Amino acid sequence: MTEKSGFLKTQLWSIILIILVVVMAVEIFLLVQENRKLRLALKAPRGPFKILNPEEKVPPLLGVDLDSKETKIEFPSSEQTVLFWFSATCPSCEHNVEIWNEFYRGHRSANLRFFGVTSAGVEETSEFAKKFQLEFPVLIVSDLSLLDMYRVEVIPQTMLIDANGVVRKVWPGPLSDIYKKEIEEMLASSKS
Repeated sequence: MTEKSGFLKTQLWSIILIILVVVMAVEIFLLVQENRKLRLALKAPRGPFKILNPEEKVPPLLGVDLDSKETKIEFPSSEQTVLFWFSATCPSCEHNVEIWNEFYRGHRSANLRFFGVTSAGVEETSEFAKKFQLEFPVLIVSDLSLLDMYRVEVIPQTMLIDANGVVRKVWPGPLSDIYKKEIEEMLASSKS
């Protein structure tokens, strides 16, 4: 190896090292900026979550079922609708599943229809449905603007909608004993 080629090789490695240091410095700078934004966001939370209020009207829901078949929940309908909003990665949703299955088993009737609703993918949702033995039909929505229209800021969320698409009641979060009692009473009154 000549002296000139050794010098060029050293220069090349020096340039590569400088480029790597610059790239790492830029990455560190960007991470520090992102960290600063996240800290500010945590210091100033959004405030109370917004949910639909009774008497508000909801739009139709369009999605696919677990067999990837397009399904639409429309209003008005001959039945009231119970929506179970969930995520396949939500521990509180896992808590609600058993309760939701109980509601579904106990209140399937000509006056009620039940749907689990999620924005997760078909495969992920199918695995969740199988693992937790979901008994009710599931609708996977890809139009995320529906989450805004239904004001789904809290997952899980249980929602009762009358036959005209008007919200009767929304229960955000994990179902407490008080929520379970309220839902049970409202579902029982819907059978008649």
